[in-house]
Amino acid sequence: MPADSGAQPRAGDSSFTSTAQPAANLPLDEPKDDIIGIRSKCPHFRILIIGRANAGKTTILKRVCNSVKGPEIYDVNGKKRGEHDIENQMIFKSNPGFIFHDSRGFESGGLEETEKVKNFIKTRAASSTLAEQLHAIWYCLPMADTTRPFLKADEDFFDLEGVGNVPVIAIFTKCDGLFTEIRGDLMADHPGMDPSELNTKGEEEVEKKLTSRFNKLQQHQFKPAAHVYTRGNVHSNEEYTECVKKLEQVTAGAITSEALQLLFVSVQCNNLDLCTFYAIKRFALTTAFLFQK
Repeated sequence: MPADSGAQPRAGDSSFTSTAQPAANLPLDEPKDDIIGIRSKCPHFRILIIGRANAGKTTILKRVCNSVKGPEIYDVNGKKRGEHDIENQMIFKSNPGFIFHDSRGFESGGLEETEKVKNFIKTRAASSTLAEQLHAIWYCLPMADTTRPFLKADEDFFDLEGVGNVPVIAIFTKCDGLFTEIRGDLMADHPGMDPSELNTKGEEEVEKKLTSRFNKLQQHQFKPAAHVYTRGNVHSNEEYTECVKKLEQVTAGAITSEALQLLFVSVQCNNLDLCTFYAIKRFALTTAFLFQK
């Protein structure tokens, strides 16, 4: 292993929320690099994944990388390691285009752990080399405890300042318990409701509750760009795969750099629709630029 060198949602996709502002009506810029040029400068897409123990972080990474095995871990000098540390790189053999960093111990909420995460993000943000920068953050928030969705460590993270403009995606994980609770309330209030209607209403209420929690995070200094949620048994391919696709869609949509957007889309290997969407988008932008000249 060498030393460290470096979505667009469908219409009506209610799992996507973004704070991005619409672009001004300005002359189009010429699309810069093709993906070969981008990958030569920055061969990996770098993600920091954050979350307390048992938040479902490893499950998400395995699904994103289409792997049944855990990652291999390397330090910044490329030496293989056995333990997690935020500076160490986690790489899956099934998809080495991603480099992941894990904020191990962050959920304890201690000052040392918080400072370590903050310094890691700030150092990466200050790098002048694209390959060494942090490109996205996935923040996992388990909803298994419906009475205590956020810990103090979570609140503190979203109050961080001076950490650049890396996009943060809030991932509400393990939402089955929340759905079961809401579905039970609906059954009690509407005992004669048709099961299919019950499920539909349950999904709507889950989304409303999670959107409300996302909106609370939006009140903090370090605002997440979007949110998704996961449901379904981790071994249920169809449902969990759809969750991963939505995560990839909103991550791509939250990236403001065209080069990084292309890099992410080329590295991910689950979502052919996403590749097609951005290929068409790039073609349309190139055509519009040529006609503008």
